[in-house]
Amino acid sequence: MDDIPDQTTESSPALKAFSLLEIIAGLDHAPTLAELTEAANLPKPTLHRWLAMLESAELIRRMPDGRRYELAARATSLAFAILSNNPSSTQRHQVLERLVRELGESCNLTILEGGEVMYLDRVEAKLPLRVAFQKGSRVPAHCSASGKMFLAMMSPARRNRLLSTLILDRHTPNTIVEINALNEELALIRRQGYALDDEEFLSGLFCIAVPVIDKTRRECVAALALQAPVVRLSRNNATERLATLSAAAETLSAILT
Repeated sequence: MDDIPDQTTESSPALKAFSLLEIIAGLDHAPTLAELTEAANLPKPTLHRWLAMLESAELIRRMPDGRRYELAARATSLAFAILSNNPSSTQRHQVLERLVRELGESCNLTILEGGEVMYLDRVEAKLPLRVAFQKGSRVPAHCSASGKMFLAMMSPARRNRLLSTLILDRHTPNTIVEINALNEELALIRRQGYALDDEEFLSGLFCIAVPVIDKTRRECVAALALQAPVVRLSRNNATERLATLSAAAETLSAILT
């Protein structure tokens, strides 16, 4: 991790504190004070001051153990607003529109926030028997195709840390609520490159999701999913849409990263 720059353009305390926020957001776990001191290459009194500034602005918060820091809801809301309204949002939405026209079913693009996935964008199919979700909707990671895709693509250490904080609520008879069974499902998803939600969050709803990978081919930055009632989409025909979904995910990767 690069040191926080100390240039004239970033000389104000607010900008320096924002650089610290970037470091926290870029780590794959909630860091301790010692880890932040090393990553930012700052003396502890200065780091304490900047952390206090970010806490007072409700951009970060201490975890229950009091030792680690994570992004607070205000920071994730800001990130979501930026992603939703940045210059690429029109291109992103057009990709979803083309996908819906080609496949005939609703499609959504999600990002991971804690133990939930949030709908960054969505285009509804013009068909009856559809479930309407809105941009900004949230669904649990453990029982949604997109959420399981994110979990499967994480490093084992990061995934274990996240799963240890989640309550695996049962939403339907098909919801996986046993951790070993979920880990087996995630291993399969990682091998096959796609995830399914077979009536695991809502009865009667089926979903297939693929990852949107960043340019380094290392990180799943978003998930692209097709969603439909089980009378039109199921395990029997979902994989027929994979090639089209994956091609759209590659296009989205170029737009988002």
